[in-house]
Amino acid sequence: MNRRQREELMRKRKIATAVILMVIIIAAAGIIWGIVALVRHSRGGSDKPQHNSQVTQTAQSGQNETQAAGSVTQTMTADTVAHTTDDVTRVTPPADMTESSEGTAVPQETASVADVPPVTSAVTASAAHSEDENTDRTFTTSKGFTGYVKDGVTYIDGYLLVNKTYSLPSTYVPQNPDVPVTASWSTTSLDKDLMDAWRTMKQDADALGLNLVLSSGYRSYSTQVTLYNRYVAQDGKAAADTYSARAGYSEHQSGLCFDLNSIEDSFQYTDEGKWVNDNAYKYGFTIRFPKGKESYTGYQYESWHLRYVGKDLAQKLYNNGDWLSLEEYFGVTSEYKD
Repeated sequence: MNRRQREELMRKRKIATAVILMVIIIAAAGIIWGIVALVRHSRGGSDKPQHNSQVTQTAQSGQNETQAAGSVTQTMTADTVAHTTDDVTRVTPPADMTESSEGTAVPQETASVADVPPVTSAVTASAAHSEDENTDRTFTTSKGFTGYVKDGVTYIDGYLLVNKTYSLPSTYVPQNPDVPVTASWSTTSLDKDLMDAWRTMKQDADALGLNLVLSSGYRSYSTQVTLYNRYVAQDGKAAADTYSARAGYSEHQSGLCFDLNSIEDSFQYTDEGKWVNDNAYKYGFTIRFPKGKESYTGYQYESWHLRYVGKDLAQKLYNNGDWLSLEEYFGVTSEYKD
């Protein structure tokens, strides 16, 4: 091999080495990006609250999953008739529904989105929905409100409700999002009316020098599986059930709620927390898990978790400062079957 051939060989080797290094760098960047995205899912959303109880003996990160009931502006199928009260679209049950637990299930039409791969464990089985839960039916609550189930989604007096008793299908996504749902976690793919109310509330808070931030919004079924299982592994199932919703029973999947700021008990003592407690109803929001209402909601008090229900119902739930839970107001339960 002459000198020119050796130089040519060396040049090709250098090019090959550069290409290999470039591939390695791109692959590493992809892995780092994936890790960052995962960390944002676990820390950028609603952190598990800090408590002085045995449930929270260590500092937590990740998203607090305590969720429950829902309502407001959910798009129904063509045979569903809607009417508007105040600023909230309430849904009237189809005329062919009767006071019976029997009925024919309607195929779910909502599309699934790109989700975080679920964590496989025995805990995931608890999120499975029974045939009765997904059967179209109507019922009357203990307070005399009409409720009905349509395509696996429960409505009370026209308001979507999700808690430990009433679940959502695993394929459910927000029906009237401000921004289309394209990810498994989002603070923008929330209900349009909710987002309009939020922007107004934030503007008013800003004018008072208060800093309100959306920490967690929509979360998919699969994301909730991962988060809930993490807390079960950390604190045990009984403890996790007091602050984290099982997949399919999380209000965050509905796109009708969000968590604010630090997601800690201390939020209630901040200027922001006090203002939210006293003024959220004016914008159509309710404190979803009020203080002292654990026996109704099944979850501990969360000053940072707001649910959009519209001004009319929000004012009733505000109850002159003594917040009522949705369960308490409608006369329904929030209890897992197991």
